[in-house]
Amino acid sequence: MNLGQKIEQLLKMTAMTKVELSKKLGLKDSSVVSHWVKNRFKPDRDNMLKLSHVFEKPVSYFTDDTFAYSAQEAEEEQYDKKIYELLSNLPSGKPIGVLNEIREEFFNISYYSQPEEYLPVMLEVKGQPPFALKVADTAACPWAQKGEYLIFCPSAQIANGKLVLVKTDGLLSVKKVSFTASKAVLENAAKKTSRRPRAEVEVIAQLLAFYRKP
Repeated sequence: MNLGQKIEQLLKMTAMTKVELSKKLGLKDSSVVSHWVKNRFKPDRDNMLKLSHVFEKPVSYFTDDTFAYSAQEAEEEQYDKKIYELLSNLPSGKPIGVLNEIREEFFNISYYSQPEEYLPVMLEVKGQPPFALKVADTAACPWAQKGEYLIFCPSAQIANGKLVLVKTDGLLSVKKVSFTASKAVLENAAKKTSRRPRAEVEVIAQLLAFYRKP
């Protein structure tokens, strides 16, 4: 079992919810525990010690993880963790508007409609303000769970291999994208790739974080 599976199993064995565990660990919200369970990133040393105390298990139980990260995956994990921690610790302010619910792999959204829902996080960036999409069905973003929110920052400049909102053939989708000199390589959650001429792929925004309301 990997670390996330171990935590999930301990929660079931102790009949403890993620919200209850987050409170015992002194976390701000339960979405951090959800990220651990999904192996998006791992607890730091302090939280490992707290997990050991709460579940009465040796620290080695949590560090003895069979899940192997490549160097690139480890780098991406640290990047995602820093972004999430940044969002979690931002002071209250103008919340991020949720533009739309997404259900299909390819979809359209309106940038001009007034958001009917807002997330209680603030992110100050240069240029256009960040926005969020709600995942109503995992077909729209298999990396997320139903009910989660995707927080995007509008940007045409991205690092290769990141999850982005792209437009192809007039429709939007969430894909991992890498660029060569003349091609754009689009990858889905099943790691199937398609190559398109670079000019046919428009980058709309980079995914900054997954968010679930407490």
